[in-house]
Amino acid sequence: MFQPTLKFPSKPKIALITVPLMFTLLPLQAQAGAWVAEKGASYNKVGVTDYSATDFFGGNPDLGEFEGTNVSYYGEWGLGNNWGVFTSVLYQDITQSDSSGAVTQNDGFGDLDIGVKYQWQAEPFVLSTQLLAKLPYLYDEDDTLPLGNGQEDLEAKVLIGKSLGQLGYFGVELGYRFRTDDPSDEIRYLIEYGVSLSENFYLRAKLDGIESANNGEDQFAGVGNLSRTLEFDVGKLELTAGWNFGQPSDGGRWGAEFTYTDDLYGDNTLRGDGVQVALTRSF
Repeated sequence: MFQPTLKFPSKPKIALITVPLMFTLLPLQAQAGAWVAEKGASYNKVGVTDYSATDFFGGNPDLGEFEGTNVSYYGEWGLGNNWGVFTSVLYQDITQSDSSGAVTQNDGFGDLDIGVKYQWQAEPFVLSTQLLAKLPYLYDEDDTLPLGNGQEDLEAKVLIGKSLGQLGYFGVELGYRFRTDDPSDEIRYLIEYGVSLSENFYLRAKLDGIESANNGEDQFAGVGNLSRTLEFDVGKLELTAGWNFGQPSDGGRWGAEFTYTDDLYGDNTLRGDGVQVALTRSF
């Protein structure tokens, strides 16, 4: 009787099959950490966020309530030869009140971020570095409720990413942000896990943190916006569910995301939560 024989591909062939498949299933936004897009590829995201806070980590500086509705844009483009560039900008509509009911409000563009990223290796894990500049030129820092602290920042960061195959991917980031004048320098860290449950549906979780370097002015004087104190620590939990329309083989894909963010811990900053609805487009 004839017995069929199962022939398994060699390990190199398995790698050639599974690695491209893994990156097909992972949405591009899942690769926006350590992974750098190929030449000509891009990822764009526009999100609308509603955030509110009625509590404060540390001593309460007479906070009644803080509310903000923000529209954000993030874009990343691959330049080739493992180089990529990215940018982000935020349009804010914020309102802040104290315990007596006095209200201040402001709206307009906030800080502009521009950065460059280089991917050093892809195996056994992805290793990249990036340099970011924060430019405070789109608003007036002397407003009663300013949209930023008016300081230029320069940030250097190391990013690590690792594919877990069908179990998703894992990412870690660690950086240092140099800040001019009064605000404290910052140690920035992020831990991220994401998984694609199908070619279209994915989940992502992040712990996004800032730790003060304690070399700034720890005071409220002159700081009207309590979300922009001069020296603070904060850790935010971010949970995202996303859906990519179409198929991975399509030339470009639209997507939609829903994100919930909660301020888990911190010091000298707002304690609140927010939700975001976003539209994505990858090419």
